[in-house]
Amino acid sequence: MKSNDIQALIQKYFLQWLMTQRNVSPETIKAYRDTFRLYLRYIEASHNVTPAKMSITQFDAEHILGFLSHLDKGRGNSPRTINNRLAALHSFVKYLIFELPEYSRLLSRSLQVPFKKIERRQMEFLTEDEFAAMKNACKTGTTLGRRYMLMLLLLYNTGVRVSELIGLTLDNIHFDNQNTAAYIRVHGKGRKERNVPLWDSTAKYLADYLRDHCRKEHGNLFANCTDGNLTRSGVRYRLDCLQKKASVTIPSLKKKNVTPHTFRHTTALRMLQSGIDISTIAIWLGHESIITTHKYMEADLEMKRQTLEKMGDPGASAYHYTPDASVMAFLDSL
Repeated sequence: MKSNDIQALIQKYFLQWLMTQRNVSPETIKAYRDTFRLYLRYIEASHNVTPAKMSITQFDAEHILGFLSHLDKGRGNSPRTINNRLAALHSFVKYLIFELPEYSRLLSRSLQVPFKKIERRQMEFLTEDEFAAMKNACKTGTTLGRRYMLMLLLLYNTGVRVSELIGLTLDNIHFDNQNTAAYIRVHGKGRKERNVPLWDSTAKYLADYLRDHCRKEHGNLFANCTDGNLTRSGVRYRLDCLQKKASVTIPSLKKKNVTPHTFRHTTALRMLQSGIDISTIAIWLGHESIITTHKYMEADLEMKRQTLEKMGDPGASAYHYTPDASVMAFLDSL
């Protein structure tokens, strides 16, 4: 095999396999692209092999394991991020085996590289007081403050992912003649679309915002300071600022890691506690499988269990039993 064949295979993998054959979303393309950038730089820095000189042997299990160790110890990536990088490499290795079955023995070990075990953390969500405090932190007398408020309202109302939020365009917003019964059309993961209704209060605020701030008929709903598209990090930065201000009045916010996904969890739990069935919540959130949505039911049960423990058991002292000597002797003999 020529050294530059691997470059041709990488290009073919992205252009033909991912984009044409599998028709994956642009977000997946970006994620896989970033993984390959990191991997090629790692191979060059650690093994003195430039991308122009790489071969298929640089995708064996030993090189991949070294890369994962680099992500863990060198870059301090989380287990979830490391697993996402490994998933991209696994996908490429499967493609290599498909294209070059004669290398299947070499590459099969690469597919055996295990994913890191992820510790399940307790799901965080916002209470009504915490959400109200974050809204109060928005200076709605300014353009930025009104934009922040709209961001909070949409996140809390719809439970959209951050990629779905920043991808909203003016064409995705729909009203009836009275600016009520509004909904947004969301472009979700895997190129799936869904319509999410808005509360009347959210619809009214959105209509007012569009009237005062959106002069264009098309384009993204949220923009940054240079009129470019708002980014994930931009959303996270704004939430961090609001959380910091709100935590002055609601100290419980200081202990929470408030992200766009925190609002998604909050929306799901509020719906579940309101009696909405889990299948409807799955459709609302754009989950492909109801198994994904089931975690909110588990979280709700855990919250109820903790509440029950705090209440105490009123009948805990109603049952009294003292084993006689014979039973105690039997137990002692075991």
